[in-house]
Amino acid sequence: MNKLFSFLLFLCSIPLLSQYQFQRLNHIRNLRSNAILYNLDVDVHTSVQPINLWELDSISKGGSESWEQALSFNKTKWLGRKAFDEHLVDVRGKDYWFTIDPVVNFQVGKEIDSETKYVNTRGFTLEGKLGKKVTFTSSFLENQAKLPSYVASYALYNEVVPGQGKQRPYNGTGFDFSMASGEVTITPDNIFSITFGQGRNFFGEGYRSMFVSDAAYNYPFLRLETKFWKIKYTNLWAQMYDIRPEAQVSTNGGYAKKYLSTHYLSININSRWNISFFEAIIVGDTAQQQGPDISFFNPVIFYRPIEFSVGSRTGNAHLGVASSFKIADGLQTYGQFIMDEFDISELLDANGYWANKYSWQLGIKYYNAFGIQGLFGRMEYNGVRPYTNSHVNALTNYGHYSQSIAHPWGANFQEGLVQVIYQPNRWEFECRVHLGIMGLDKDSSDWGGDIYIPNSQREQDYGNEIGQGIKGMYSYVWLRSAWLVNPASGLKIEAGAQLRGLSGEAGTTPISTGNSNYYFVGLRTEFFNNYYDF
Repeated sequence: MNKLFSFLLFLCSIPLLSQYQFQRLNHIRNLRSNAILYNLDVDVHTSVQPINLWELDSISKGGSESWEQALSFNKTKWLGRKAFDEHLVDVRGKDYWFTIDPVVNFQVGKEIDSETKYVNTRGFTLEGKLGKKVTFTSSFLENQAKLPSYVASYALYNEVVPGQGKQRPYNGTGFDFSMASGEVTITPDNIFSITFGQGRNFFGEGYRSMFVSDAAYNYPFLRLETKFWKIKYTNLWAQMYDIRPEAQVSTNGGYAKKYLSTHYLSININSRWNISFFEAIIVGDTAQQQGPDISFFNPVIFYRPIEFSVGSRTGNAHLGVASSFKIADGLQTYGQFIMDEFDISELLDANGYWANKYSWQLGIKYYNAFGIQGLFGRMEYNGVRPYTNSHVNALTNYGHYSQSIAHPWGANFQEGLVQVIYQPNRWEFECRVHLGIMGLDKDSSDWGGDIYIPNSQREQDYGNEIGQGIKGMYSYVWLRSAWLVNPASGLKIEAGAQLRGLSGEAGTTPISTGNSNYYFVGLRTEFFNNYYDF
């Protein structure tokens, strides 16, 4: 208990911890606290995210000062503490505590040659603990926004604001949308952790994930984590939805259900080197009555044989492998490879066979780069073959709420990105550059980019290569500076620019071509990752 107590001090600015057991899935917010996890002598399974903070007490360094404590203004008056250092509401008793914070995003911006844009988000987040083994979190966000032109086109075509729920028309060209999430975690001992609720997950070390990413909308899930020796084994079961009008199964507009079941085996060979194995299967309930076959809920099994045993059209299986290696303190290389389908003879012939569907990732990232505290850098390369993540039936594709469960671009692309973030004291400066090649569709064609088109409608069997169809050259530059108002809640004042361009013919789907230069200022709570870089 003393070791756990010292680690709680290590992570929080309030003496008795006011933080949910798992980190939020947020690249920026987690940088300061996660830097220590990438030292050579730290043996933690960092590719299973969100990271379980209770597993990290062994690296607490005896109560070292946390980054939140270091940034504290130590205000003596109540108003000053609540504004700049503490949670808005912090209630605690002998066997419980909970905190409440507002979540806002008041942003105004200008897109060149377009009307003024804005985002108006109001909400709250609640986190707490009951007894010694139960923690919980809940949040709700209500939004109205006028979005950059290419994001608005995407929202109209897919009927969802990327990662943030189904859109409704608002004030002419604007959208109204909302997002709710909530989780409960039970930790009976040092080996097992059980989490259920509505939220997102992420497997990998990258900015993107080829396995499971947090780019799509929240979904109900059950996650079982088992940790012993050098192994962490994660089972994730989730219910997802196909919201396309043609997939609705009742006159009252009910969405078609689909089910995701995954196994993720993470093995730390030593404190430097990790190897992980991933498998997943998507099954669809066309009649919305039977649900998935019970065999898919077996926590220790290989899905590909099961897929064939119950009928190959019943499920869509994926197999993957990942690895990471720490070169020095804070410096890590990483990669992922995943197979959707393949034919070994066709693969050896290198003839561009459509069913050789796979994706990959290579990357390197550096915390406290070159000895500069708070400097982070990343380089990453991602590629996905045409038709990967699609299936013979769109209901069983690797998607949820009109977005990919993995990389948000879907398939038929290559992407390289460079990210640099510097966080001195309460300041943040970020620059991110993406360059890529996309193969887009037009006029109901299927060249393998849109995972919601059944791959039975493919244009050709052979000669398929990345960028086929309407070839688009993609560029995206994200520049942002911010001042952290309150480290406990994540509230910050920020300003920035988003410069996006995609060449190619007009009218492509699901991602539109064209240029968008958007400049903004705002007051925002750093709450979840927002992927408008498509």
